Amino acid sequence: MYVLGVDVGGSKTQCAVADETGKIFAEGFGGEGNYQVCGIETASESMSKAVMDALAGAGITLKDVSYAVFGISGADGPEDFQVLIPAVRKIMGTDNFKIVHDAWLGLRIGTEDYTGVVSICGTGAGHAGRNRQGRELTLRNLDYIMGNMGGGGEIENKALHYAFRSEEGTWLKSRLEEEVPKVFGVETMEEVCAYLLHNELTKEQSYRLPVVVFTLAKEGDAVSAEIISRMGYEEGKYAAAVLKRLGMCDEHVPAVLIGSLFRTGEPLLIDSYMKAVREDVPGAYPVIPKDAPVTGAVKLALDFLKNGE
Repeated sequence: MYVLGVDVGGSKTQCAVADETGKIFAEGFGGEGNYQVCGIETASESMSKAVMDALAGAGITLKDVSYAVFGISGADGPEDFQVLIPAVRKIMGTDNFKIVHDAWLGLRIGTEDYTGVVSICGTGAGHAGRNRQGRELTLRNLDYIMGNMGGGGEIENKALHYAFRSEEGTWLKSRLEEEVPKVFGVETMEEVCAYLLHNELTKEQSYRLPVVVFTLAKEGDAVSAEIISRMGYEEGKYAAAVLKRLGMCDEHVPAVLIGSLFRTGEPLLIDSYMKAVREDVPGAYPVIPKDAPVTGAVKLALDFLKNGE
């Protein structure tokens, strides 16, 4: 018996083929998969490539797969599932799959009993939770206008914002005004301004800007440190809200942290996050899983298959 676990993120897609014990035999990879950002055609191509490459690596076909779980960034509400279910059905050729928000993959690998809160901080941010009675809650996790914030996208925006303000003297001086131009291959913020008036950020620039902020924060730049710690605190308030709504404020409860920014282990980010959570849930404690989220998709596939879902 084989199952598929698929982790569909904002920057990459990963698929794992495993047997009934959870042993992974092969993996496949694809590109960006949040259809809200890249479109359903690109997301479908990324998922299909990851799945087919994994199957080829394991030497099996879709007919050999008993069940699959797709943890998808952007699977936020009913309208998203209306788009994603047909796309995944076309890839799988059957209905032997389940789509979940990718946050649930993190909760599955970060806890023994699949309860607590999970927060993603990577390309974007998202939060979900499950209490001991099995009640689940996922925040909207959409965009800033609809209440969401956090992740690399927010850091890149603030890196630029405060680099310009440093250069113009409208806020605290920061080394961002020296380091941000290097990301664009220029020497001054004036040249960065001219570039941005006529060009979109490239993927490489979007990746490098958060790296600049984290690096400068470690080197003592106060503005960069504040960007990171403030974001950590805000993400912690989201997590605390999930736990409050699930009635878990008086419990010793895990806060599972996944995503590329949390995986840095940066104290400015994580300590600020936990400070915000513990203001409402004193017994909360952080968990940064060692396993990749795709392992959570495999485990959920086996769980669902076992429970007949």
